Amino acid sequence: MPPVRKLAEQLLVNPNTVARAYRELESSGVVASRRGAGVFIADGQSPLARREKTRILTERIDALLAESRQLDVDLEALVKLIRQRDRNLK
Repeated sequence: MPPVRKLAEQLLVNPNTVARAYRELESSGVVASRRGAGVFIADGQSPLARREKTRILTERIDALLAESRQLDVDLEALVKLIRQRDRNLK
């Protein structure tokens, strides 16, 4: 990634703003800084992406559970149906 000063000049913002953004990205695991070498995109999957996937699936699961309760389908039957559907999609 560009050095703090260069990016600040390009964006016309204070270098402290860019430095703070880089620190937040590093603490979130999105980037990694290497002393003397700069800031790089972190290897592996971002924890932010993992958190977002979990959030999306949680919302969908909550909706599915609410709907199954309205339809008077118990959890065991729902899990069985999910497993059947999973086998059919393979």
